[in-house]
Amino acid sequence: MKIANGDREVCVASPAAKAPSVGDEKEREADAFVPPLNFAMVDNGVFRSGFPHSANFSFLKSLGLRSVIYLCPEPYPEENEEFLKANGIRLFQFGMDGSQKNDYAEDLNLWDKSRRIY
Repeated sequence: MKIANGDREVCVASPAAKAPSVGDEKEREADAFVPPLNFAMVDNGVFRSGFPHSANFSFLKSLGLRSVIYLCPEPYPEENEEFLKANGIRLFQFGMDGSQKNDYAEDLNLWDKSRRIY
């Protein structure tokens, strides 16, 4: 459809796209690229995010990740570990406590370890 303003064309609208068929939710989830909470690029090829869930796996796979740094002291969930193994992604765990206090020496130590991974 064209919307005209006098002799000039103002806007060209394409026909409405066909709505996706309703199917199995897991199937639709696998096709969707849903980033994890708080996902952002830190530098070229370096990303950060909140903890990923299965709904995020397609998105993460599209990034071509080589490594994941996990900062929680709890064991990494089996489902996530299987995803990493299936995609050739290495897991590095540096368990940190969840307190908000700043431990500058601990931060430097973690930074030094993470630089060696990249």
